[in-house]
Amino acid sequence: MTYKRGLVLVMLAGGLVLVALVAWHGFAEIAADMMQIGWGLVAVALLHLVPMSLSTLGWQALLLGVWHAPFRVYLHARWIRESIDGLLPVGQIGGEFVGARLMAKHGAKANLAAAGCIVDLTMEVITQFFFSLVGVAVLVAYRGYDGTVYWLIVGACVAAPPLLGFVLAQRWGMFRLIERAEALAAWLGFASLSALNGLHDAVTALHRNRRNLALGFAGHFASWVIGSGEIWLALLLLGHPVGFAEALILESLVQAVRSAAFIVPGALGVQETGYILLGTLLGLSPELGLSLALVKRARELLVGLPGLLAWQMAEGRFLLRRLDGSSAGRPGD
Repeated sequence: MTYKRGLVLVMLAGGLVLVALVAWHGFAEIAADMMQIGWGLVAVALLHLVPMSLSTLGWQALLLGVWHAPFRVYLHARWIRESIDGLLPVGQIGGEFVGARLMAKHGAKANLAAAGCIVDLTMEVITQFFFSLVGVAVLVAYRGYDGTVYWLIVGACVAAPPLLGFVLAQRWGMFRLIERAEALAAWLGFASLSALNGLHDAVTALHRNRRNLALGFAGHFASWVIGSGEIWLALLLLGHPVGFAEALILESLVQAVRSAAFIVPGALGVQETGYILLGTLLGLSPELGLSLALVKRARELLVGLPGLLAWQMAEGRFLLRRLDGSSAGRPGD
């Protein structure tokens, strides 16, 4: 309970930072930019379906030959995962727990569903790291090597060891401990701890399948790259067109900031600050950087709110099936 309360407080603090940023840079100017983009927000939201689908393909690829489910099942779960991570105070990882539960409800073994989400999250983090490195390389080509690039490289060097440690820990038995965590089984919605037996072995097996890992990596990396198109389109609609390379630079660096602030639900306040500060590298004014950040927030709401509704509808269907099954098993029915 204390952890959840802490996340809520952090989220509220991020919201206050966001409000302060809007007030500081001028509500009228920001409102004018948002009015200018208008229904273009819908176009940005629809464009997000492309990188979401690519991430889904990356997730599905990790489980090829292990569990067969149609693409729509993965896409539905991916949509809900993103919606929960982006809009609820869960520290940007709660969606993976729900994703594992949804896959189990669709017939996957509990340990395999959890392992699939864990390895998929790992691929997502690894590809985001390499995507950020590509962004730094493009930035050097764009404006040369300077102090900003130096500190970005330092940040990458600092981030690399923990990322490597997370991957190695999965191979060396980190999840044997989690198999014994009764609280996690309850959090995932599994009836008992025994459902997670074999989690370590399932994770290790997925790591050993190099072909599937390569396909998963490709899907997620393509998702990050194509996701830069949201920045390109948003700036075009805001009346400040840039090339795709510039959009990639900004998206890759902001995603690195967002990843570093994973404990902040939805990176609220942090993401906006990142767009303001990093946008200056491309010649964006602070007001335009904040407007761009708010467009991204609006996109998250347009995609995420229906996703949360879809989650509740799915949970409702699962509950009805369980109740129907219980009723059918009663004597005299």
